Amino acid sequence: MTKRIYRSILWACLIVMVTTVGATVYALYQAFVQESVAQLEKETELVASALNQGIDPEKEVEILALGDVRVCLIDSDGMVVYDSAHPGLEQNHKDRDEIVQAMNTGKGFSIRHSHTISEETYNCAILLNDGSYLRLSQSHSSMLNLFFQAVLPLVFVLPLVLLFVWGLARILSNNIVDPINRIDPGKPLDNIPYEQLRPLLERLDQGNRQIHQQLLQLETRNREFEALTASMDEGLLMVSTEGGLIYANPAAARIFSLHEDWQIQDHPDLDEMVHQALAGNNKQKNWKRKGRIYSLEASPVRNNDQCLGAFILALDVTEKLEMQKRRQEFTANVTHELKTPLQTISSSAELLNSGLVKAEDVPRFSSYIYQEASRMTDMVNDIIHLSRLENENVTTDQKTDLNAVCARCVEKLKHNAEVRNVTLHFEGKSAWVDGSEVDLKSIVKNLIENAIHYNRPEGEVWVTVDSDQKQVVLKVRDTGMGIPLQYRERIFERFFTADPSRSQSGTGLGLAIVRHAVDNLGGTIDVTSKTGEGSTFTVRLPKAALNMEANVEETDTKSDPAI
Repeated sequence: MTKRIYRSILWACLIVMVTTVGATVYALYQAFVQESVAQLEKETELVASALNQGIDPEKEVEILALGDVRVCLIDSDGMVVYDSAHPGLEQNHKDRDEIVQAMNTGKGFSIRHSHTISEETYNCAILLNDGSYLRLSQSHSSMLNLFFQAVLPLVFVLPLVLLFVWGLARILSNNIVDPINRIDPGKPLDNIPYEQLRPLLERLDQGNRQIHQQLLQLETRNREFEALTASMDEGLLMVSTEGGLIYANPAAARIFSLHEDWQIQDHPDLDEMVHQALAGNNKQKNWKRKGRIYSLEASPVRNNDQCLGAFILALDVTEKLEMQKRRQEFTANVTHELKTPLQTISSSAELLNSGLVKAEDVPRFSSYIYQEASRMTDMVNDIIHLSRLENENVTTDQKTDLNAVCARCVEKLKHNAEVRNVTLHFEGKSAWVDGSEVDLKSIVKNLIENAIHYNRPEGEVWVTVDSDQKQVVLKVRDTGMGIPLQYRERIFERFFTADPSRSQSGTGLGLAIVRHAVDNLGGTIDVTSKTGEGSTFTVRLPKAALNMEANVEETDTKSDPAI
């Protein structure tokens, strides 16, 4: 803006200077013309007066002529009788403007221009008493010549004039612009250099207030958006139409391992999805990274019909897919496990129905049917129990003495132990935990049953309950076959058994039920085992906070090896 004002002032000064010089020359020229015409007319009247008084023009006219004034005597027919500038030159001037005017009015005046010599000739004619004409003429420089004569000195001082004009224009432009430059755009009304700018500055101030309000709203929305996306477990990437990364929430930074030089073009799978989204198409695929499986979904971001970019949403579906896989495996295992007892029941019932079974064999076939039906009932009950543990958030206000639960379970299972020639040992003290008796019983019962079933003849099982200030510890140790190292990570899977030859003795869901029950109670379970020597299962549960715990009698229970 300063340059434009500077150039405008410079040109204005130059135009004013040229106009002033021209106007001055013209005014001087007009004044000079008027003065010259008046002087010539006065001299003509003086000469005419002398001639009218009887002066012989042929003898006395030279005396009357003054200076460079040309004197001519012209008879009534227009012929030149006397010419002081060109003696003896006879011409007819009847048609000259000044002579024509003198014929009509007694006095005439004319100006004749000479372009060749840049002069002007002023002519003044008066009608004499004898009918002849007196004409005085005087030559002067033309206006153009006078202009050049006036401008010529300026040529020598032109550099100084231009320098002066340049400096003046610069000073004026700075004086005009500096107060405007000192206006604070953020607070335009604090300093108003020119009142003419007040309406503009008031509109600017109003616009600043609106922009400030909009920025506050934008910052609020931005903070809300960042807070929302930061709390997401799903990764969110936002990409511009050029493919550049605009935004990534913390989950996306973790999933995609974002760094300063990270470019989406370096990842062909993501780059292809972004191109599809920018073209207006939704794209979805599963993506494996660092042992996890993510469902990636790329979608365009539109405003009306205009595509503003794209976003990629990354959802961790590892557990979902694993759950789906386990569900499929569980269905297949249930089908397989139920198929065997159903076949036994079906074949036995078919033989009984056909009448081919001898009377003395009927009880044996009926026993088969009863045993397999009982096994199916136990399996269905375990499946229902496991499903409840998996799908329900088991919370309870119940507080249960784990020691009492263990005592009852040992008492109920002592017959099974005697049948297999296994000795049960139990020792413990009162230990209260947060949980229902049903869940605690499922833990204790399944651990003891496994210790009995997978034990050797004349083997032993030790069940102990202990506690400290924070937790209750249940240990079930046996002298059985032990668990091979390669199977220890899988023993808590549904229907898995380390000894397939003995899988018919249970439902295959016991340890899976134990693991889920322990997890729901906030505890942990550890296994130590040595092949051929036995295994130890250690369950640790949080100890219940009892207000009246001091009044609860702690009882030490010891079982005789005979039970």
